[in-house]
Amino acid sequence: MLNDVTIRKLAVPDHGVRQVPDGKIPGFGVRVTAGGAKSFYLAYRFRGRSRRMNLGRYPVVSLQKARNKALAALIELSEGRDPRAGVDSGAASRIDFAGAVDHFVYSYCQRHNRPSTAAETARLLSTYFVPDWKKRSVADITRLDVVKALEPILERGAPSAARHAFAAIRKFFNWAVEQGLIEDSPSRTIKAPGKHQSRDRVLNEGELAAVWSAAEDQGNTFGVIVRLLILTAQRRGEVCGMLWDEIDFGKAVWTIPAERTKNGKTHMVPLSEMAVELLKSQPRFNSRYVFPARGKLDCAYSGHSKGKRAMSAAAGIENWTLHDLRRTTATGMAQLGVEPHVVECILNHSTGTFGGVAGVYNRYRYLDQMREALEAWEGKVEAVATAASPVAKPASWL
Repeated sequence: MLNDVTIRKLAVPDHGVRQVPDGKIPGFGVRVTAGGAKSFYLAYRFRGRSRRMNLGRYPVVSLQKARNKALAALIELSEGRDPRAGVDSGAASRIDFAGAVDHFVYSYCQRHNRPSTAAETARLLSTYFVPDWKKRSVADITRLDVVKALEPILERGAPSAARHAFAAIRKFFNWAVEQGLIEDSPSRTIKAPGKHQSRDRVLNEGELAAVWSAAEDQGNTFGVIVRLLILTAQRRGEVCGMLWDEIDFGKAVWTIPAERTKNGKTHMVPLSEMAVELLKSQPRFNSRYVFPARGKLDCAYSGHSKGKRAMSAAAGIENWTLHDLRRTTATGMAQLGVEPHVVECILNHSTGTFGGVAGVYNRYRYLDQMREALEAWEGKVEAVATAASPVAKPASWL
């Protein structure tokens, strides 16, 4: 007879699914996948046909609750009704994919993830999966559907986007299994597309000048965002999601709250003179966001993919990413003689100088040194942009 100890100790199969029946209720048991997921099931026959009913994922659904569900289902069966009839005509078939995604984002992502993570998950699902699947039942989506949805992303040469999209849809289907909407995830046996390759791309002086010039010429929101990425060395999501109340213009400091940083720690960024001017030039739009989305003042800017393509064409540069600007700024400051621990502080890294015990006890934020470093970098950027170095010219820091 199953109990919590035996369920917790169940061996995970090398592949496929292992089913372990209960010795108390006929047809009731627990199944374990190669990924370690455990869920309860009830197997029975109705009108000569074998049927299976998903009773929920362990430990979200307790053993006792699953047994109660199984007993209730067997009672229905003894009265001549198919226990799955209510399920088949209910959650899994009644709710379409678009509705399930909305519920997933609201009930799970917004409660368990950081706001930026929840927003990015919603964006990925809405961009790559909802348009084609929105009216389909969640239970009808197959492994092949998932593979076909990822293929166009890979074909356009965006393996990183494909990996992020796959992570989002896998998280959604795992949630759907836990909610009892589907018995198994169609993404469970799919390998993540491509292998993550660590990038070391640093723009040379000519490329940096070309990107800066293209950002100035665009004269739009994305152009300002790119210049701030170069001047502050912060992450794309942190700049795009910047709030007006995070900026202290009097002290020229931008404070990024813990819930918006990658390492979950509040981060103070000194703003150079040029960065302050760029921010002051932004219209307020009656929004808390410095860069609100077009037509959605309550959402952060999210048009960076389209803006990046236009900027690449204008600058005449290929094979670069917005994150390369962060690496370029860090490398450029090092070339100017900025100490490594100051660069780490600007990047808000928790490793290196600020890892382990040193990170706990060294509370000094190096704000003055950070400001000196960023002002020196601003001077370098201004000199490079003014000189308009040709793209072919190698950078002095390479």
